[in-house]
Amino acid sequence: DKDDDDDDDDDDEPVAKPETELRKAAKAARRAADDAAAASRDFAVPRPCNLEKEMLALAKRIYAHGTDRAKARTLLCHVYHHALHGRYVTARDMLLMSHLGDSVHNSDISTQILYNRALVRLGICAFANELVPEAHAALMEIAAAGPRLKELLAQAVTSSRFGDRNPEQEKLERRRLVPYHMHINLELVEATHLVCALLLELPNLAHNAFDPKRRSASVSKTFRRLLDHFERQVFNGPPENTRDFVMSAAQLMLEGEWKKASALLEAMPSWDLLPNPAKTRQFIQMQMRSEGLRAYLVSSYSHYDTMSLEALATHFELEPQKAHAVISNMMLNGEIHACWDQPTDTIVVKRTEPSKLQFLALQFADKCCQLVEANERILDSRTGGYGYKNEQGGRGDGVRERKPWVERSDRYGGGGRGGGRGGG
Repeated sequence: DKDDDDDDDDDDEPVAKPETELRKAAKAARRAADDAAAASRDFAVPRPCNLEKEMLALAKRIYAHGTDRAKARTLLCHVYHHALHGRYVTARDMLLMSHLGDSVHNSDISTQILYNRALVRLGICAFANELVPEAHAALMEIAAAGPRLKELLAQAVTSSRFGDRNPEQEKLERRRLVPYHMHINLELVEATHLVCALLLELPNLAHNAFDPKRRSASVSKTFRRLLDHFERQVFNGPPENTRDFVMSAAQLMLEGEWKKASALLEAMPSWDLLPNPAKTRQFIQMQMRSEGLRAYLVSSYSHYDTMSLEALATHFELEPQKAHAVISNMMLNGEIHACWDQPTDTIVVKRTEPSKLQFLALQFADKCCQLVEANERILDSRTGGYGYKNEQGGRGDGVRERKPWVERSDRYGGGGRGGGRGGG
């Protein structure tokens, strides 16, 4: 009986099922993946890679043994790398010490394209680091190209007109194009350039509202041209592209609506392409508050005798220390003629600017003087009585001007022979 029970126990033991083809394939794939991972660990970099040090080590090899063209391109790639990772000061110093900007026009087209790309990336990096004047200086020339910007960055083929390009040239241009994943967003470039120009031009626009001479001294002619075109439009709808957003914000700032202007600029989708969009939007908001305060003071301070610091800081939602710093800087630069009354924290206006009527009166007087001078020159070309011919002919030629109301027999001193008619 016991033997029968043992036989029954042996029959009840689990038996492994034969592996199916699917399971065999899965195990083979797993073994292949493990082998590939082991091979990658063996042949790849066996340590955590410090990209900055690796780039520096590789660049030093080319600087030591490469050709001049290779050295220039390596330097531009190195500058692009630093700018891409937010190291603006390092990238700027490398580019300035190389003096490539002085000789890049003699380089080949590929090197010029790489220089343009490095310069644009440097400008975006400067804006991300809250350096508005530096960003505008880097982007001013390239962004002014307008529709040709994508061609300067090798992101599009040059548009051929009247068949002035043969197939070989078109092939060369297509070979120079950068891949799509290396493209620099053109809307981000335009947004950065226009916002920097807005922040720098806004006090000038507010200060030069009625003065054509000072209005002509612009920081960005491209921005002025776009703003003038925008203001000449009969009707402007809601903003649709980057340019409309910035021009609408500029118009609102000149009208004193700094909150709406700041909201427009913060709503631009281009800032999402930067490494820290929230920080960038906060920086734009702070800049709009400061520049709004500057524009308001420049345009309206002449209407006051005193202005309260607390009221200005509250209106523009600035800290009193920040508002005090902005106003003091304006006083030092001569933008406003005022001084501080420290016990009461008020601004005492010393000398007011001319009003709009006074500006127009001065402009009218200047035009009247120009008209009188033009009439005198026309009369002088016929009679020679105002001395403009002598000024054009040169000095010291011994020619004396003759008044048109003096007779030919008269002399300049009133005497002479006969002393004129009836002089005897």
